[in-house]
Amino acid sequence: MDPDCGPLTDTSGSTIPLDDAVTWTGNYQTAHPNKLRSVYFTSEVFQALMDQPGAKGIRIYLANSEATTETLDTMILVSATADADLTTVGEYVLYDHGTGTPPCTVTSPLNH
Repeated sequence: MDPDCGPLTDTSGSTIPLDDAVTWTGNYQTAHPNKLRSVYFTSEVFQALMDQPGAKGIRIYLANSEATTETLDTMILVSATADADLTTVGEYVLYDHGTGTPPCTVTSPLNH
C-alpha cells in the first residue's frame, strides 16, 4: 500500500524543534555509525536550482557514486515540483556531492 502523500499529509514545509532534530539525527547516526551524516551545499546551489524554469522546490536523492551498497556517499539535488523532477537534458542542471560528513567534520548538536 502506497503512503498517503496528498496535500493534507504533506510535511515538506514543516519545521521541527531542535530537540527533535537532535533525537532523530542521533537515532540515525547510532543505527548507522559509518554512514554519511550530512552534506553541505552553498546557497548558490539552492538558488541556481530554484531559478530554473518551473522549479517549486528541490528534491534531494541519496546516492552512491560507486556501484556498491556499502556506503551512502553522496546526494543528488534536482529542481522539482511537488510530483515531478525537472531533468530535461540541456535545460536543467543537477548538482552532486557537496562536502560530506564524514569524512569532513562539522560543529553541530546534530552531529553525534
